[in-house]
Amino acid sequence: MSPGPEARMEAKDALPPPPALTGRKRWGWVPGILLLAGFLIFVLARYAEEQELARLFLQARPGWLLAAAGLQACTYLCAAALWKRVLLRTGVHAPVLALARLSLMKLSFDQIFPSAGLGGSLVVARGLRRQGASPGAAAASVLITNLCLYISQALTLGGSVLFLWARHQLIPLVTWLAGTFSILFAIVPVTILWLTRHQGWAPPRWSRRVPGLERLLSAISQVPPGLVRNPPLLFESTLLYLSIFLLDAATLGAALRALGHTAPLSTVLVSFMLASVAETVGIIPGGVGTFEAACVGLLNLLGVPLETALAGTLLLRGFTLWLPLPAGLYLLKWSTSEEKPDG
Repeated sequence: MSPGPEARMEAKDALPPPPALTGRKRWGWVPGILLLAGFLIFVLARYAEEQELARLFLQARPGWLLAAAGLQACTYLCAAALWKRVLLRTGVHAPVLALARLSLMKLSFDQIFPSAGLGGSLVVARGLRRQGASPGAAAASVLITNLCLYISQALTLGGSVLFLWARHQLIPLVTWLAGTFSILFAIVPVTILWLTRHQGWAPPRWSRRVPGLERLLSAISQVPPGLVRNPPLLFESTLLYLSIFLLDAATLGAALRALGHTAPLSTVLVSFMLASVAETVGIIPGGVGTFEAACVGLLNLLGVPLETALAGTLLLRGFTLWLPLPAGLYLLKWSTSEEKPDG
């Protein structure tokens, strides 16, 4: 049974609302669009492959496109399963489909509002509260998600670097990405574990300058340390996040198959994971422009024709970003309007 009005009021008091989708900040993705447009113009002008690119899109195989859409639907179910595993440890039984909608809402919010993932985390935390989770359990779900994201990326990044090194194709850009991500990996997980170890601490005064950060930090201080530091739970959650990466890489493989090109699994996985790391270390919301450039370059480096790599990457981004965006924004608007009567 869904929580009543009192429970929803308590959820709103415990966690801050996400930043409003208004104002100039919502246009933070514009530089990425310009970067992507410049990249496309550079490739098409230099290689004069406009007709070939159009031919690839027009002759795309519908069966493989449907397979790519199905693989993407599974990624939202994996994210939902991750949060469900955390909530079950606290005695909360939330519907998988409701949690999958949260995953879609988070993706859309993070693309529109450049808040370093904070706004999307607040969307998830408040959504979990509406499903009956305590502030600590909701915050724990967000922390475990971010912790397992970095662990999964570290594992796949290490494997990708070793793969390129063995083939003598370890270019300086990949080395730079690995070094930059290593710094993030040293900071983020350590910070998460420190926050959960020191319960009852008061958020610093400077956190009041960031809307919602102080209250989110207060909720994090209520996270049961045994929940975040639970090895079986972390192992299960990491496997689920690795599954999401594999499904995303499989989506890229299906997109290439739709275009008539069969790429080895290693090529698809390494290209996607390194492009995903480029998205993580970049400052542009959604990695628009940076992801595409990295993915196309790596696919081409590993033997995929340039025009096919470009078309396949654009198809992938259509399934992972542009197609889900309107649905996620609609769910965000619907969720916001549902809360207004309780305000």
